[in-house]
Amino acid sequence: MEKLIEKLKEFERTIRNVSSEEDLQKSFENLAPAFLYGGYIQVRQDYKVYIRTVEFYFHSERDNGIHDPIVYHRNGRDLEIVPYFSPMSLHAHNSGFDITFEKKDEYRASALIRSYEVKSNDEKIYLVWNKKTKMFEESPQYGYNSQSTYLYTLLNGFSLGNENDIKWIDSPRKAQINPGKPRQNVFQSECDRKYKPIKGKRCERNWSFTREEHV
Repeated sequence: MEKLIEKLKEFERTIRNVSSEEDLQKSFENLAPAFLYGGYIQVRQDYKVYIRTVEFYFHSERDNGIHDPIVYHRNGRDLEIVPYFSPMSLHAHNSGFDITFEKKDEYRASALIRSYEVKSNDEKIYLVWNKKTKMFEESPQYGYNSQSTYLYTLLNGFSLGNENDIKWIDSPRKAQINPGKPRQNVFQSECDRKYKPIKGKRCERNWSFTREEHV
């Protein structure tokens, strides 16, 4: 399996030929295994975050492109013009953390970490969210977390400029491509530039992918 950064570069090359949502769906199906099976986020020497469910978001900055108005980091949502992130930047927002892969003056693209496993650095202990105590607690038993916003607890507060605090580690495993499903809590919008959700009408783009295998 190619490294994640190489898969993102491949996406950037091939997206130029994407002219329909069907083509974009195939691009995400090709990209999903790199996030789900290709490695993990190393947080200092303390723990590892493995992505279990990834949701893709894509918004063209061109008038005739494919628009995804729910995207947070794009022109015209909060500010008229916002700067572009470099590939694999972590973007914290109201729904959790994205790993971004944008293209200047062309599109915004990101992968939301929707669910995830957290393991101690020795790989023997899981950190699982306890709803009663409202804390991550250590457990020798397998468990995954579906509270995407709680990643703030694990990924915030690292030293500016210290590249060793948090980084992606490529560690490919045997991959299986599962069919995509609709993204969680995303609804169809009344327009393609401003997100005006239509109540009860869920977005049917199957841009969410889940790994069933444990790590």
